Amino acid sequence: MIRDPATSWDGGPYPYDALAEVGVTPGMTHAGLQDVSFELLARRLMTPATQQAWEELRVVRRRMLAELLLYDVDLTTELAAADAALDAALDATLLVREPRGREDPPPHPLPDHIVHLLDDLISFDI
Repeated sequence: MIRDPATSWDGGPYPYDALAEVGVTPGMTHAGLQDVSFELLARRLMTPATQQAWEELRVVRRRMLAELLLYDVDLTTELAAADAALDAALDATLLVREPRGREDPPPHPLPDHIVHLLDDLISFDI
Protein backbone atom coordinates (compact mmCIF):
# COMPACT_ATOMS: atom_id res chain seq x y z
CA MET A 1 0.00 0.00 0.00
CA ILE A 2 1.20 3.49 -0.80
CA ARG A 3 0.10 6.91 0.39
CA ASP A 4 -0.71 9.78 -1.91
CA PRO A 5 2.11 12.27 -1.24
CA ALA A 6 -0.23 15.19 -1.95
CA THR A 7 -2.35 14.44 1.11
CA SER A 8 -1.52 15.81 4.51
CA TRP A 9 -2.18 14.50 7.98
CA ASP A 10 -3.72 16.89 10.45
CA GLY A 11 -1.78 17.18 13.68
CA GLY A 12 1.71 15.99 12.82
CA PRO A 13 3.49 13.45 10.66
CA TYR A 14 1.49 10.68 9.02
CA PRO A 15 1.32 7.92 11.65
CA TYR A 16 2.57 5.07 9.47
CA ASP A 17 5.52 7.20 8.32
CA ALA A 18 6.38 8.12 11.91
CA LEU A 19 6.31 4.48 13.04
CA ALA A 20 7.84 2.81 9.98
CA GLU A 21 11.22 2.44 11.68
CA VAL A 22 9.75 -0.05 14.16
CA GLY A 23 7.92 -2.02 11.48
CA VAL A 24 4.42 -0.60 11.77
CA THR A 25 2.46 -1.15 8.56
CA PRO A 26 -1.23 -1.26 7.68
CA GLY A 27 -0.91 -5.05 7.67
CA MET A 28 -0.01 -5.17 11.36
CA THR A 29 -2.70 -6.57 13.61
CA HIS A 30 -4.37 -4.27 16.07
CA ALA A 31 -3.13 -6.42 18.94
CA GLY A 32 0.43 -6.13 17.63
CA LEU A 33 0.05 -2.37 17.36
CA GLN A 34 -0.79 -2.15 21.06
CA ASP A 35 2.71 -3.43 21.92
CA VAL A 36 4.59 -1.00 19.66
CA SER A 37 5.18 1.38 22.55
CA PHE A 38 7.50 -1.19 24.16
CA GLU A 39 9.57 -1.41 20.96
CA LEU A 40 9.69 2.40 20.75
CA LEU A 41 10.90 2.61 24.34
CA ALA A 42 13.46 -0.20 23.91
CA ARG A 43 14.98 1.49 20.86
CA ARG A 44 14.81 4.93 22.47
CA LEU A 45 12.55 6.14 19.68
CA MET A 46 9.65 7.29 21.85
CA THR A 47 9.40 10.97 20.94
CA PRO A 48 6.35 13.22 21.11
CA ALA A 49 5.79 12.63 17.38
CA THR A 50 6.04 8.83 17.57
CA GLN A 51 3.93 8.74 20.73
CA GLN A 52 1.22 10.80 19.05
CA ALA A 53 1.34 8.57 15.96
CA TRP A 54 1.09 5.43 18.09
CA GLU A 55 -1.83 6.85 20.06
CA GLU A 56 -3.65 7.80 16.86
CA LEU A 57 -3.29 4.31 15.40
CA ARG A 58 -4.40 2.66 18.63
CA VAL A 59 -7.87 4.20 18.18
CA VAL A 60 -9.69 2.12 15.55
CA ARG A 61 -11.50 5.10 14.01
CA ARG A 62 -8.27 7.10 13.62
CA ARG A 63 -6.47 4.07 12.20
CA MET A 64 -9.26 3.60 9.66
CA LEU A 65 -9.00 7.28 8.74
CA ALA A 66 -5.23 6.94 8.26
CA GLU A 67 -5.76 3.90 6.04
CA LEU A 68 -8.28 5.75 3.88
CA LEU A 69 -5.33 7.75 2.54
CA LEU A 70 -3.59 4.59 1.35
CA TYR A 71 -3.94 2.97 -2.04
CA ASP A 72 -3.67 -0.77 -2.50
CA VAL A 73 -1.48 -0.94 -5.59
CA ASP A 74 -0.17 -4.05 -7.32
CA LEU A 75 3.05 -2.53 -8.63
CA THR A 76 3.79 -5.36 -11.06
CA THR A 77 0.42 -4.99 -12.78
CA GLU A 78 0.48 -1.20 -12.68
CA LEU A 79 4.00 -0.97 -14.12
CA ALA A 80 3.11 -3.33 -16.96
CA ALA A 81 -0.02 -1.27 -17.73
CA ALA A 82 1.96 1.99 -17.62
CA ASP A 83 4.61 0.52 -19.91
CA ALA A 84 1.94 -0.57 -22.41
CA ALA A 85 0.30 2.87 -22.27
CA LEU A 86 3.65 4.55 -22.88
CA ASP A 87 4.35 2.30 -25.86
CA ALA A 88 0.91 3.10 -27.29
CA ALA A 89 1.49 6.84 -26.83
CA LEU A 90 4.87 6.61 -28.52
CA ASP A 91 3.37 4.65 -31.41
CA ALA A 92 0.64 7.24 -31.78
CA THR A 93 3.11 10.11 -32.05
CA LEU A 94 5.45 8.21 -34.38
CA LEU A 95 8.34 8.53 -31.98
CA VAL A 96 9.07 4.83 -32.13
CA ARG A 97 12.06 4.17 -34.35
CA GLU A 98 11.86 1.69 -37.15
CA PRO A 99 13.61 -1.63 -36.58
CA ARG A 100 17.29 -1.68 -37.46
CA GLY A 101 18.06 -2.21 -41.12
CA ARG A 102 15.49 0.29 -42.33
CA GLU A 103 16.24 3.89 -43.07
CA ASP A 104 14.84 6.56 -40.79
CA PRO A 105 12.14 8.66 -42.42
CA PRO A 106 13.43 12.01 -43.67
CA PRO A 107 13.21 14.74 -41.02
CA HIS A 108 10.56 17.38 -41.41
CA PRO A 109 12.11 20.72 -42.37
CA LEU A 110 11.78 23.50 -39.83
CA PRO A 111 9.66 26.51 -40.73
CA ASP A 112 11.63 29.50 -42.01
CA HIS A 113 10.84 31.70 -39.02
CA ILE A 114 12.30 29.05 -36.68
CA VAL A 115 15.43 28.72 -38.83
CA HIS A 116 15.98 32.50 -38.75
CA LEU A 117 15.41 32.57 -35.00
CA LEU A 118 17.96 29.82 -34.49
CA ASP A 119 20.44 31.62 -36.73
CA ASP A 120 20.03 34.77 -34.62
CA LEU A 121 20.42 32.88 -31.35
CA ILE A 122 23.36 30.68 -32.29
CA SER A 123 26.59 32.48 -32.94
CA PHE A 124 30.08 31.11 -33.08
CA ASP A 125 33.14 33.06 -32.01
CA ILE A 126 35.74 32.63 -34.71
